[in-house]
Amino acid sequence: MTAATDLRLLFFRGFVSPSQDYKASDAIGYGITAVDAILAELPRHGIQVQCVEPDVPPGLEDIERRRLGWILAGYQSLLCIPPEEYDAIFIFHAFQHFPQEIGRIIAELGIGAAVIGYTHGSHWDPTDEFRFIHYPGMEVTDLANLLALDRVLVGSNYFRDTLLQNVAQWNPEVAHRLEAKLRVVGLPINSAAIDRARTDERFPQPTIVFNHSMVPSKDPGLFLDAAERVLATHDCQVFITRDVKGTEVEKRVTDLQQRFPHRVHVGGTLDLEAYFRLLWMADIQVSTARHETFGISTVEAMYTETCCLLPDRASYPEITDNCRDALYGTPEELFSKLDHYLRDAEDRRRLGRVLRQRALRHTPPQVVPRVAAVIEEAVSVNRNRRHTGPTPARAG
Repeated sequence: MTAATDLRLLFFRGFVSPSQDYKASDAIGYGITAVDAILAELPRHGIQVQCVEPDVPPGLEDIERRRLGWILAGYQSLLCIPPEEYDAIFIFHAFQHFPQEIGRIIAELGIGAAVIGYTHGSHWDPTDEFRFIHYPGMEVTDLANLLALDRVLVGSNYFRDTLLQNVAQWNPEVAHRLEAKLRVVGLPINSAAIDRARTDERFPQPTIVFNHSMVPSKDPGLFLDAAERVLATHDCQVFITRDVKGTEVEKRVTDLQQRFPHRVHVGGTLDLEAYFRLLWMADIQVSTARHETFGISTVEAMYTETCCLLPDRASYPEITDNCRDALYGTPEELFSKLDHYLRDAEDRRRLGRVLRQRALRHTPPQVVPRVAAVIEEAVSVNRNRRHTGPTPARAG
């Protein structure tokens, strides 16, 4: 298959909620930005894309019902697709439109497309508290959906290794089958959108950004511990980009706002232009996450030359190329680094420039060719399989 060969791809986006915060980060963040970056770049690699546009039933005011209505409408859209119209189906979020169900539908309809998808988290990652809290007891469902894909895309080697190690503890043969499908391709930031929001304007005082979900696996309480200490010792301000209402840390944030008037800001649900502009204006970005399979919000901050301070775990060493100046091991080391970079603006800007160079590896021209290559691989294998017949899977 050559790069000049136009493949026809049916693309299932993830659910997004750009004007209302939602418990899952992809709905207001990378589900918009990374998808737009992928869709813009794929045609340059000989892949013509048609997005599924689910016809959501009217009157669903609750966001959970809208999301479920959107997922169900996505399945129904397959009923209108003529057989053989597409070479491949791409599912951006494999725990929304289940690959098992997509595969069953296209098999019934006689659609011979390969099915490729990203997984951005998993029950087979012990740190993924979100899935255990919101979708308990679905470990086997999660894994079966990955195995139903022709190729499984992941954002980091760390996440690939985590999946395989934990599945192997349960069933080595299943882990072997999964390994054959996994491809580490990364996840693209939307560098074009970030560039459009670029500004030379700066805040009058050093500004620390926390641009993560306020969920337990991101450990916002640890960030607030560090923020309280630096607010008491430095003339700086803190900006939390996500909504805190109804979260475990809402009262804590309110108390800090009262203690440090006009220095603790909550963005709620910023539109993307305002969010990217904030990153360009900020000085320091902090993560305290216990769970991270890639870290697109951090890579976005790195791209804007923000000095990022990150835990030395999960995918952070990988996306920073093990930049020791940016990584910390303990809460005390986080505070120590914050203290240092607030005092030393020149060193802070130096680290920002270093991280910017490492973020360039995650722009669409670097990442999407790998995605396109996997799509081509899956289509080629699928065509050969259809001509020769399937190989029975070994029991195990």
